[in-house]
Amino acid sequence: MSRFNSNPSPEYRAFVETVREYADGDQEPGEGVRRAIADALSDELRERFKAAWKVDRTVDTVCVRRLITGEDECNCDRSWIDGERETVGEGDKLPHKPPHAVHSTLWLDEDDEPAVYSMHVYHPEIQMVSETADPDQRQRNGWFDIVRCAEHWGLEIAVMPTSWHIAFSTINIVVYPPEQ
Repeated sequence: MSRFNSNPSPEYRAFVETVREYADGDQEPGEGVRRAIADALSDELRERFKAAWKVDRTVDTVCVRRLITGEDECNCDRSWIDGERETVGEGDKLPHKPPHAVHSTLWLDEDDEPAVYSMHVYHPEIQMVSETADPDQRQRNGWFDIVRCAEHWGLEIAVMPTSWHIAFSTINIVVYPPEQ
């Protein structure tokens, strides 16, 4: 019997036992049980994401501006100062990336048009930013920056229940146009 299944299969029981044994052992830094399970599930979770959003292809240069404008390629010409301000959603230029974006992917639809921008963030409620981005506030709540940016540029946001990029440690935030 398990917490979720009154009659688990032998394979399930063996897997749970293996995970428990691994968790009880000494692991090298970065090789904890959560990281191991995340590695084991990453491909499946990415495939589930692709199926749910009906996307399959990505681009080399990840740029949220393409999602806003529909441009065929990234035409962003910005200074490092613009990039720092973009981190908190400041500035009046079309952004290259949403605030606090890390581990990002721009996905294309079946017509090779930008469809969704996926980013896997670490605890967006506690984000450190440079003095260039915000001289008055070194620590910010990144959720507010992300939502404000999406609203400003007419985009929607979805928070996925599971991230394929280091599952259990990151949150997959998807930014997309309302018609998606």
